[in-house]
Amino acid sequence: MSSLNKKLILAFLFIFMLGSFGFYIIDKATKSRIDNIGIIGKVPSFSLTNFDGTIVTEKQLNDKISIVSFIFTQCEGACPIMSENISTLQERFASSGDIQFLSITTDPDYDTLDILNEYSSNYSNKNNWFFLRGDIVDVIELSEKGFFLSAALLPAGHSTRLVLVDKELNIRKYYEGTVESNIFELQSDIVTLLNQG
Repeated sequence: MSSLNKKLILAFLFIFMLGSFGFYIIDKATKSRIDNIGIIGKVPSFSLTNFDGTIVTEKQLNDKISIVSFIFTQCEGACPIMSENISTLQERFASSGDIQFLSITTDPDYDTLDILNEYSSNYSNKNNWFFLRGDIVDVIELSEKGFFLSAALLPAGHSTRLVLVDKELNIRKYYEGTVESNIFELQSDIVTLLNQG
């Protein structure tokens, strides 16, 4: 075997080992990123009505990865962007039965079940996205004390953050619902949680 062939083989082995090590490091970093995220809190008890009339409680979040948002249907600013982004996530994870989405209206006086049903049909194509309403006092308490999000001057003063909740009802992380890079980060964290089982 010539000296040149030996050098090529050694170079190939070195590149292969370097690439394998790089993949190992990336894999470890991805797996540890969500593990290193502290638990912000636990989803409290709640009872809200879905657009189809069914009652949804915190028990609906058991054994599911949930993305929670606060919106209202007359919103012309952030809410359509947030809903489009959630719709994109719903499509990307369409094959997973472990993910669900909850959008809670901050304008229950206007957002009747019929209006929420119509809004739902504009964004959702599956039954894993709940559009919820309840008494405004309960919505404010759930937003502020349950998810630690601002609920001042509702309906328009709602938070535009999306909340990632793990399968044990732990609030894990917040993402700005109108920022594309945050949606990619959320998508990545969902994959990490899915891989954890």
